[in-house]
Amino acid sequence: MPLRNRVTPFGDLVAVPDRGALMGNRGVLHDDERRIVRFSQGRRWIACLTDVKGRRRPLMTPGRYTELFFLDEATALAAGHRPCWECRRADALRFRDAWARAAGADPATARPARAGAAGWRSSPRARSSRRSPPATGPEPRGGRRLRGLVLGGRR
Repeated sequence: MPLRNRVTPFGDLVAVPDRGALMGNRGVLHDDERRIVRFSQGRRWIACLTDVKGRRRPLMTPGRYTELFFLDEATALAAGHRPCWECRRADALRFRDAWARAAGADPATARPARAGAAGWRSSPRARSSRRSPPATGPEPRGGRRLRGLVLGGRR
């Protein structure tokens, strides 16, 4: 029986046998019995390569982060995960630059917190009330401060 660690474009976790092209992380979401017990833990939602430097680890080890899998990059981005800075640096730089251009910010000082940080995936309650991503990019929030984008080291 497949584990409930495949992510849909809406960010929901499902148990299907399909293999993922990318692996992601939202923190420790499972218990000792490998059951999903929370939607997320922390704000670092990333999407990594499935094979990095030959690293191998058992899935859903108690007390360790929950390995999540995405069918493709479009699914990972739609679910609110950004490219990993360690294993997908070029993609992460392109992602950062695209967010900065959308926000009218300097790419050298802008750093996206996570792809879905524009507020639509911020909590399970928001998740259940909004079933699709926003139609526009990051929303302005007082001056140069934007949700989902860190400018000059500030959130």
